[in-house]
Amino acid sequence: MTPPKVSVLMTTYNGAPLIAESLDSVLAQRFEDFELVLVDDCSTDASTPELVASYAARDPRIRLLRPERNLGIVGARNFGFAACRGAYLAPLDHDDLSHPDRLRLQAAHLDANPRSVMVGSGVVELRPDGRRHVFDDRQVSDPLLLRWVLHTDNPFAWASVMLRRSAIDQLGAFLLPEFEYADDYELYHRLLRVGDPAKLPEPLTTYRWHQNNTTHRVSQVLEARAAQALAAAYRPWLGDAAPAAATLVIHHLCDRQPADAAALAQLGPCLERILVGFCDTYTTTAAERAQIEAQAAGLWWRLVRSAVRSGHPACLPTAFARPALRRGPGASLSDMVTSCGIGLVRSLRP
Repeated sequence: MTPPKVSVLMTTYNGAPLIAESLDSVLAQRFEDFELVLVDDCSTDASTPELVASYAARDPRIRLLRPERNLGIVGARNFGFAACRGAYLAPLDHDDLSHPDRLRLQAAHLDANPRSVMVGSGVVELRPDGRRHVFDDRQVSDPLLLRWVLHTDNPFAWASVMLRRSAIDQLGAFLLPEFEYADDYELYHRLLRVGDPAKLPEPLTTYRWHQNNTTHRVSQVLEARAAQALAAAYRPWLGDAAPAAATLVIHHLCDRQPADAAALAQLGPCLERILVGFCDTYTTTAAERAQIEAQAAGLWWRLVRSAVRSGHPACLPTAFARPALRRGPGASLSDMVTSCGIGLVRSLRP
């Protein structure tokens, strides 16, 4: 049989409460040249095996796999990946939803852009009370800027990316068990060795927030392993200081935790060195360098602003203490005044 263009990879473990809607969102795709490789990782409830078996029985595009023992998140994903036949891989967690045009638009992008090794999309977060939030603060589409953002943040949700299979094959391995929970982030960094990242602005994935989300359950472990992956990228520029810098970046930039004066004093020099190393490695023109420097300036102000607003108004002068991180549009006077006012009020609270 001719392999499909796209393999959708979904793993589940006791996912019955949410997986039906996720499966329906895949089967409702307007793009039809796909297979759905579904791994039931030895679910222990009665509902999940029955539910996924019923879906597989009525739709031949679903290939249901069951390992002999529970493999865990990375193990189950690697088990399913080995069975995928498509030129493109579209992961989807069993609790998330794909927009009907997700596969069509992402496959079209990879068809038209051979340098792209992965393409993400915008994401909508759906809360249990029905509220929806569109993540628009990380909407960067330029490959160079996306590469920079991957060194200071994570602009991709796993359930929103489509990956080029031939690029993964060049790496020699799909997901690495030692980075479980941050295995996707580590993979993105390895993929940068062989091609460019890309991102579509349209929100093509819905992330359903609930108390059992892995991101929330193991947040500290996730942070530590993401920092380990980022430290590998920093090591050529920072040497032995890479692990400490990566830990700060993951905590304050990626996870959006407000800094204080001590954290800013550490982050400032780190960001300056990361900026210089990145520009020396990846930029080839003055315009590209100016573009990255402007992004770094915005990043620095965001850090200082969050510190000021969290109850540390005395941190405001820090915004002007790093000239290398001010080569872009500065903060407006109104933003600085407002931030100081908010920070002062919060500093006076018990």
